Amino acid sequence: MKGIAALAPTLLLTLILTSCMSDGYTDTAAGKSDTYINLNVSTPTAQARANAPANTAGTSGTLGQDETSPSPTEEEKIYSIRVWAFKSDTDENAAPIGFKAETGLNETGSHQVSMKLLRKAAGDLENIDLFILLNAESIGVLNNNNCNRMTRKELNAATFNSNFGINPDGSAQAKAVPATGLPISRVITNINVKNNIADNAAIAATKPVSVPLVRAVSKLHFFFARKTGKDTESVTVTRIEVNGVTLTAASPVFPEAATNAEKDTKGLKGSFNGLKYLTKNLRFGAIATNKINPVADPKIYIRKDGEKAQKYMTRLSTGVKEGCRSYLRETDKTITGKIYFKSNASLAERSVEFKIPDAYRNHELVVYGYFSGEAFLDNFKLQYYVANWNEKAATDIKFN
Repeated sequence: MKGIAALAPTLLLTLILTSCMSDGYTDTAAGKSDTYINLNVSTPTAQARANAPANTAGTSGTLGQDETSPSPTEEEKIYSIRVWAFKSDTDENAAPIGFKAETGLNETGSHQVSMKLLRKAAGDLENIDLFILLNAESIGVLNNNNCNRMTRKELNAATFNSNFGINPDGSAQAKAVPATGLPISRVITNINVKNNIADNAAIAATKPVSVPLVRAVSKLHFFFARKTGKDTESVTVTRIEVNGVTLTAASPVFPEAATNAEKDTKGLKGSFNGLKYLTKNLRFGAIATNKINPVADPKIYIRKDGEKAQKYMTRLSTGVKEGCRSYLRETDKTITGKIYFKSNASLAERSVEFKIPDAYRNHELVVYGYFSGEAFLDNFKLQYYVANWNEKAATDIKFN
């Protein structure tokens, strides 16, 4: 079954194009005014909280059936932004016609940035392609002073192998959101801007261009409960191992490109051609009995038919304790592994295998394990459940 929920708070960039004074990006042609893009960066969840406090994200300000909102809020933090603009239909070795970087930010949900597009390089500008990356410092790539002239080819080839994988001792590198945030990116091509350029920001603001972004990582977490009673009062999860061969050693910074017309359904995962996978397993440590909530009926924490993903996650996290979590690079393989457990300290350790399909970027992966409390210890088992929701094609919420 599917074990994926789309992390609903994809980021929305509203591009407002206007002619204005220079912002320091030089090489302007005489007689041709340069064009600036004002990027109103916001998360759908932030907008929805303001517009409809009872709900978040989703196409109309509410979460979709299979979408979840950020938890914790650090998942939607913006600490830096980098934008590369290319003239559409130029080759992969073409230089950008505009670049803008801002660092030292500390925004939750929204930020505004302005960049210049060079008319000398662009000629009669009609369509542009955008590469957008937030929080590059979290992955240690594309964050130096030499990245402003990077070509399409170089950006498409960029991968990251740090912070969202496995430490030398097998532990997770990112059990929490790093202080530099989560990497968030997108590539959108053929954005027609001919009718979006204006002589002042007020007019341009009435006809913005919207670009949705997605996180470059997924979130995997495990929840555990036990049936109330003597049969389960000594149960422990001794360890969890995720098979490293199902996890990437590096993954693309940017997802595959999507045209502006297809941005809602395409360009939501990276290209895995030529990538390698890990050989060492990802390991989570023991979860003691007092960290496993006793409940009257563990099966009620399986998602109900038709239950919205966010309602389920709220119910699960309220009634059952989260055992462990990790933010991981995306993979095209089914994630497999084992949960090891003991019914009590005197009995041998046993295990149950789990499978989580399609662990692409910007998805939440949930495994719920529960001890059902059979009377006979030789039949005592840890049951597990992978949240049964389907991947949503896209999350593009407009609040213009």
